[in-house]
Amino acid sequence: MEKRKLYQMSILVVASVIAIGCSGEKTPQPTVEKKQAQVPPPVVESGITLSSLKSSGVSRVSLRGDKSYKQGSSIRFIVNTMGKSGYLYIVYLDNKGDTGLLYPNEHSPLSELSGEYLFPRDFGNMNIRATKDCGDCPQEKTTIYALLSKQPITDIDKITKEQLLSFGTKGSQSKGLSMSTGGSKVDNSNLDVGRLEFLVK
Repeated sequence: MEKRKLYQMSILVVASVIAIGCSGEKTPQPTVEKKQAQVPPPVVESGITLSSLKSSGVSRVSLRGDKSYKQGSSIRFIVNTMGKSGYLYIVYLDNKGDTGLLYPNEHSPLSELSGEYLFPRDFGNMNIRATKDCGDCPQEKTTIYALLSKQPITDIDKITKEQLLSFGTKGSQSKGLSMSTGGSKVDNSNLDVGRLEFLVK
């Protein structure tokens, strides 16, 4: 009798194990492989540096705007790449020799451009006002430069007064005159420059 009870109990245990095993079956879950955290690739600055730029010195980007502003008034001007395409940078040079980048900016990132544009409407539409640092002087000069490069300029934020002046003075061309000294010179410039001066009164 005891053997029979033991036998029945063992059958019950086996049956319950099988029943629990069957009813508790889980649907197979996809295995998740633990991967090492992926490190983003280093940012490679592709482009050209300021020291590598060569300008022909002839104004090939057109800048048109007012020649004088009252202090506090909004500055506006037209930039025309004259049929060329490239990466456009708009930089100002003030009376003290300080430079600043107007485009590209946080509202309008760098992109390849070609055509005619109105500043500031087409470059982030910021309100740029005319100011002068000297309180007792009657007027102060500011110069705007438009630089059109065939490649992005990687260190444009470090541009200096001397570099801006050198871009504008290599070679010369008078209004309405063009001089040739014979032979055809190959243009190896990778930068076109435009310049606009105005006075703040």
